[in-house]
Formats: sequence, structure tokens, C-alpha cells
Amino acid sequence: MPKELLNEFVDKNCTITLMGDKNKEFRGVVIGIEGYWIKIKDDESIRVINGAMIQDIKTNK
Repeated sequence: MPKELLNEFVDKNCTITLMGDKNKEFRGVVIGIEGYWIKIKDDESIRVINGAMIQDIKTNK
């Protein structure tokens, strides 16, 4: 997914779905984008996700 598209999700609470066998979902606030990597924070941890693996990203209310 192009970085330019991802920039509009920074500082927003989002659900990110990854491609793959199980279509895994992650929920949290996008706190940064570096190259193809996206950093999200949830209630328990900070996670770094490979942006090339994103199938879908949407904002949460």
C-alpha cells in the first residue's frame, strides 16, 4: 500500500486487516509510518506492521 495513502491514518484509531490465510486484524492508533512499516499502539502494546501485507485499513469510531 502506498505511503501517501497511509499518511491520512496517522493519529487515528484504525482496524488493519492483513493478507494471508487467516486475514488477521489489528486495532489501534496509527502512531507512525516509516518506509513500508506502520507502527500502531493498542491498550497493551506497540506493534510494527509490514505495509506491503495490508489488505484493508479503516478508521474506527
